[in-house]
Amino acid sequence: MQRLFDDVIDLLRGRVQPLAHYQYPFWQPALLLTVMGVFASARAVEIGGTAEGRLLFFVLFTWMQILLFVRFMGWWVRLAGARLEASLFGLVVLANSPQLLEPLASWLPDDAAQGVTLVLSVLSVIILVRALSVVSGVSKLRVFLGALCYTPLAILLLTGLTGIAGQVGWIELPRELLESARQGTSAAGASSAR
Repeated sequence: MQRLFDDVIDLLRGRVQPLAHYQYPFWQPALLLTVMGVFASARAVEIGGTAEGRLLFFVLFTWMQILLFVRFMGWWVRLAGARLEASLFGLVVLANSPQLLEPLASWLPDDAAQGVTLVLSVLSVIILVRALSVVSGVSKLRVFLGALCYTPLAILLLTGLTGIAGQVGWIELPRELLESARQGTSAAGASSAR
């Protein structure tokens, strides 16, 4: 585990190793990814439902999102002619590790907390784009465009999993969110009927 934490610090410093370096025993990035899901669940206090259901939802979503991203970006960089000798899984998990600091933002006032969360998210994207560019030999712009192209898939995944989790009772979305979603759906239906 020490090597994993050292690699996180190296990525924060901008030091990226060849892809073979980021091949860990599966349980190490799996544990880190699961902890990210637990932390995401702890941050989402506005989402109702049981604590266990919310925890299960966020851990499942975190896993599915990272696995889908790894597959998509592997395909994307291969499309550009990159030859990947190993899995991107460990590297992608490490590049997302700044998200583990987000719960500390809850100690700050709301505006400052939102700013810190935004900075950590941007930092994760910068680390991810740089790291994927270095290990694949594909330009940073192309990797960034791949991440942008992945965004609709992530939204579909979140929407689908949220709907399923709501139906089985894992989570309960706030009424304001449900009402705005209904209004958006009815407005879209009304404009398409014209």
